[in-house]
Amino acid sequence: MTYEHSLVTIDGGVMTVTFNRPERRNALNSAANHELGRIFDQFESDPKLRVCIVTGSGKQAFCAGGDLRAEAASDTPSVPTSGFAGLIARFRRRKPLIAAVNGAAMGGGFEAALACDVIIAAEHATFGLTEARVGLAALGGGVQRLIGEIGAKRAKSLLLTGRKITAQEAADMGLVAEVVPAEQVMEAARCWANEMMLCSPASLAATFAVADSLDGNSAERSIVEMMQLPEVQQLLSGPDAREGPRAFAEKRAPKWAKPS
Repeated sequence: MTYEHSLVTIDGGVMTVTFNRPERRNALNSAANHELGRIFDQFESDPKLRVCIVTGSGKQAFCAGGDLRAEAASDTPSVPTSGFAGLIARFRRRKPLIAAVNGAAMGGGFEAALACDVIIAAEHATFGLTEARVGLAALGGGVQRLIGEIGAKRAKSLLLTGRKITAQEAADMGLVAEVVPAEQVMEAARCWANEMMLCSPASLAATFAVADSLDGNSAERSIVEMMQLPEVQQLLSGPDAREGPRAFAEKRAPKWAKPS
């Protein structure tokens, strides 16, 4: 598959999407955002694709955010309905996204990483919601997601200063799952993807649905009501809930049902 601003590869059930604007530190313009929206639509709709790794081209940057020069000159909507990078407003997902942060993740780039489920970072990677320093604000979900991830006080210490943090600092805050040498970031992300591929697709979909049910609800209400979620009902009535225990008892790898 050939795209103007992105590289896309598929290996088994794993899609890898690479922001491919290294001359702009992978900053995204309107065309790139809309292109990525279509790419992630494809990932969501194709039952053969189960996990997506998102990364940036080169070693300098994962994504430097929005291409401010291009945005200043454009009179068209800068993002699709799914938001910056085709990701930040993509809610109710049922497939895992892994951000392999290979360099600077600034502004919208950090917001795109926060929109993923797991972040793997190279040792030299940096993170920052730096919008306030250019007269903007982290309006791509950065305020909400950062507060939800690390709490209001620590989030505001970053949001109100535009301060940048290292990969290790991000890991210490619980934002990054693993920090690895730069040359190992894609290998590490693929290892995480492979572990996810071992799991039942129906189980992962049910897990996403239960996690979503916490939005605006107490844990008690989510627990009481989760059995009514369609994804949970489909899991418990489907073949994977029987295949998993059977395979465990027979000491073999399970054969999960293909998603429809």
